[in-house]
Amino acid sequence: MAIFRQRILFVATLAAAGCATQALPSGPLAPMTLTSADGSTVALDELWRTRSATVLVFWSAECPCVRRYQERTDGLLDHYPADQVRVLGISSNAGESFADVLRVAKQRGVRIPIFRDESGQVAESVGAHTTPTAVVIDGSGKIRFRGWIDNERLPGDPDRQPWLDHAVVGVLEHRDDFAPQVPIFGCAITRSLFGSSHCTSCNEHN
Repeated sequence: MAIFRQRILFVATLAAAGCATQALPSGPLAPMTLTSADGSTVALDELWRTRSATVLVFWSAECPCVRRYQERTDGLLDHYPADQVRVLGISSNAGESFADVLRVAKQRGVRIPIFRDESGQVAESVGAHTTPTAVVIDGSGKIRFRGWIDNERLPGDPDRQPWLDHAVVGVLEHRDDFAPQVPIFGCAITRSLFGSSHCTSCNEHN
């Protein structure tokens, strides 16, 4: 718990850190691999090539923001046609073992399949610094969206903006009239291979 508390900072601390907005990659993602729950290796491009849109939700067993969004994240499986949209949980946090992540997910009844990004390469490539950042990849391998599912801090907020839904529907309808990047909140993804230059917060950044 001490490690987790160290990863939670206030907005003022974040502002002082001067985290810069990272632009979305302009081209298709490079070949990368993930590890599935059964230990097999899966090529990421084999996943996004078979769907019009693939949603990656970066997942952590420790993050309270992930837990708060679990119902909404699992609900994505029911919201979109499975033959058109694939939804995956991605575990990239170097501070958690994949076994622990899978154990906690099972205990909570998480429905989305979770894959391990052991080296953090996928998180690094798509610019995911926190959980539960959502990323939408189209059928050509291009990142079309990065941000949070919505801005609803409290259930039933009348000012809710369904950011992810706008992006997924836009990709399915071959439109680009949606925000490609929106505010991101959450807990920092620790990356042992990438030094300590990344933003760390359980609050907002872009």
